[in-house]
Amino acid sequence: MSERLVSRGPRPSCVVLIVTVILAALAATYPTSAAKNPEAPAATLAEPKPPLESPAGLASLYPGDEGIERDPRVLFVEDFETGTPGQIGARWGQISRIENVTLSDDIHARSPGYKSIHYKDNAHLYTHTKGVDTMYVRFYVKFHEKTGYIHHFVHVVADRTPTPWPKGGAGETPPGDAKFSTGIEPTGRWGKFPPPGVWNFYTYWHEMKTKWGSVFNGKQEPIVPGRWYCVEAMLKANSAPEKADGEQAFWVDGELYGRFTGFRWRTTDKLKINSFWLLYYNTDQPARHNKDPHPETRVMEVWFDDIVIATEYIGPIRGKPKNGKKKATPSRSALLTPGLLIAAPGDLAFSQDFENNADGFRDGVLRPNAINGSQAYEFGPKGCSIWNAYSVPVKDSTTIRFKLKALTDVDDLQVLIWSKERNDNCRYKIGPLAKGRTRDVEFRAIEARVGWGMKGPSLEGCVLDNFKLIFSAPDDARLLLDDFQILR
Repeated sequence: MSERLVSRGPRPSCVVLIVTVILAALAATYPTSAAKNPEAPAATLAEPKPPLESPAGLASLYPGDEGIERDPRVLFVEDFETGTPGQIGARWGQISRIENVTLSDDIHARSPGYKSIHYKDNAHLYTHTKGVDTMYVRFYVKFHEKTGYIHHFVHVVADRTPTPWPKGGAGETPPGDAKFSTGIEPTGRWGKFPPPGVWNFYTYWHEMKTKWGSVFNGKQEPIVPGRWYCVEAMLKANSAPEKADGEQAFWVDGELYGRFTGFRWRTTDKLKINSFWLLYYNTDQPARHNKDPHPETRVMEVWFDDIVIATEYIGPIRGKPKNGKKKATPSRSALLTPGLLIAAPGDLAFSQDFENNADGFRDGVLRPNAINGSQAYEFGPKGCSIWNAYSVPVKDSTTIRFKLKALTDVDDLQVLIWSKERNDNCRYKIGPLAKGRTRDVEFRAIEARVGWGMKGPSLEGCVLDNFKLIFSAPDDARLLLDDFQILR
């Protein structure tokens, strides 16, 4: 899409990895050679359907949103009244471009608090809730009076193997058992509307018709810069893998602007909606594609406030708190509670630290004092491998961990796992690694998939009993492997 990183963590030793991977994901997610097409053909099911019922919403039960975070249907609440941007990012799980994020006293008319959050140029907050089949997300938003056209905006995501950071996936059709997402975004529709444009959905799922995602247009009401809006988006998964009864809808200031039905979002009910991306991403592409005559005069700034994520319709804030103002108890990422969102890695099935020997591994040599004084296993581009030293049925919890250090620049690092059940290799892509860099790699075995493009079946339900690591580089290039583990 132009939306859409990998290892697991974060751990103190993974800080460099996380920063590197985030930058790589942003590059993958927002390519410079191709941009979102506001006129991209949507699926045939994109015709708006009859309006949903217009319930009063959860907000009507909690004047001024006071106490709404205690409602069992509410998954996440953030009013930006507590903490610094750094503290907010820590409880969300990740903040990007923190230097572009500030707290502001610019608030909307119904605000029950004192602050909003302000982004300049590019920034995001990213968080997770427990996995659900239906998610509603409400937020208040205002664009700068001199705003330009925006590249990408707020997303709701279903991710089978969630990470603290958003994953890349530009121009890639996600597997039906791994991921789907939708973005509620402003678009100028090739300059038809002044910036920032009108609201639409920009959606990625396994049955989309174009590799750049599908566009779903609702009511074509231009967004007024400098004005606060209450925006709510709903994403509902299909009720069974074979059924096409998934939906998405969005409301602006409590008015239904678009409803779209007939989606077969997923091919397994293990895939749940669980991630929220408060994204503000800008490049020069939207200005070019919308033929903005004065892009140099644009001020790319946005304000957000009063976010609520729930399993039922929320609606705009109603009334005022008892004491006129309030401070919500802010939520924290579900990933910060081990086992709440995804199964914790199982017990240790196999390990090799290479301190005494390389038993099980082949096609490499032991090197003393190789990684932080530890002995490691050195190998070349043809790879190193291990076979039949362990046998583990692949489940959601099955995890592979190891440490790598590059002695020269290497590209296209990949794990290959042969599956007897698939009669093919399942691959997991690590990416490039610069000379002298050390990386802690951790991934779930179900992330390895058949095919060069990893578009085929995953290892789920197979037996994991082998591992091979290869990379692209000159024949004399070398990598070091250490602290290899398989967890059930």
